[in-house]
Amino acid sequence: MATYTKRLFAAGLIAGLYALPAYSLEFEGFGSIGYHQHDSEGVHAEKSSEYPEGFTLGGFDMYAFQQIGDDTSAFAEFIIGDFEEAIEMERLWIKRSFSSAFEFKAGLIESPLGYWNRTYHHGGQLLQDTITRPFFLRYEDRKEAIFPMVSVGMEVAGGADMRAGRLDYTMILANGMSLDTSGGVGSSRIQINAMGDPGEDKLVILRTAWSFSGLPLQIGLFGMNNPVTESGTGGKVESGSRLVSQAVLGADFHFTTRGLETIGEYYRINNSDAAGVAGSSSANAWYVQFGYQLTERLKPLYRYSDLDPEKEDPYFRYLDINGQAQHVIGLRYDVDESNAVKLEYSRMNVGGGYESHAQLQWAFIMF
Repeated sequence: MATYTKRLFAAGLIAGLYALPAYSLEFEGFGSIGYHQHDSEGVHAEKSSEYPEGFTLGGFDMYAFQQIGDDTSAFAEFIIGDFEEAIEMERLWIKRSFSSAFEFKAGLIESPLGYWNRTYHHGGQLLQDTITRPFFLRYEDRKEAIFPMVSVGMEVAGGADMRAGRLDYTMILANGMSLDTSGGVGSSRIQINAMGDPGEDKLVILRTAWSFSGLPLQIGLFGMNNPVTESGTGGKVESGSRLVSQAVLGADFHFTTRGLETIGEYYRINNSDAAGVAGSSSANAWYVQFGYQLTERLKPLYRYSDLDPEKEDPYFRYLDINGQAQHVIGLRYDVDESNAVKLEYSRMNVGGGYESHAQLQWAFIMF
């Protein structure tokens, strides 16, 4: 009798599992191999870990997306062997879609600052046409990064189709970023605080984008309220206290026509020293990139990027970042749909000197 009952229970369990909705798992992996050579007259040493020379591994980017319910999905992304981290979690979130006009997401989320970060956040080895990002959009775990490219918190997003085009919006409420200034000027990198918020106020970012109907143009407007707190002991202020009140307003666009693609972003950055030492300052950061699909496989590119903080700006002084300007010339050749070879040369004016970088990269997607 017991054996019969067990068999009946097993049969019922199997039938129940088959009755559950089946959802496929999307799993992809990106990688790249590169070669880098540079000549530095500025602030970067020849053998700097930020700018390694010779053959380099670009890290292996793995992510998985799955629809775990009728209206619920989850996403996880890890990078193996990139820069200093052996394994690093890049994104982890769960999302509930109530309608096309309203979705709710929570977790480690890419910041909706401008067009580039959301479009090429990772998998950029293959997805973005250039090897590098605009320099002021470096990932927050890199030296000289100025913005949190990911945040830990929640997001609401959605969109609506209209007669003249489509309007989309994204807003996040997340832990504020922090700096550890106890080591002196330039000793800290941006901390996104995945395990709690050291300050009392939250980071807020809002972006709206309008896509024109019948015209290959998207225009975005965005803003960020970024409370920067002290996370160290023995720094400029007490741990957990406000260092800088940062407000950012910006605009972006993406335009394509007859093989020509143009991307641009502008940031107006206002920083107020909450410690009461340096007052308030402002900075402008912007880039514009042109690419032309010369043939089905070949695409030459050019990008100019610029950052001009004031000398007494408290935020950039904590990070030890000065004004910079960069020219980038690139060439992308798509071997096929799964891999591409990229060549890039850049020249940057930084720290009172010039430096040039030449890079070659073979980027690919495995699955």
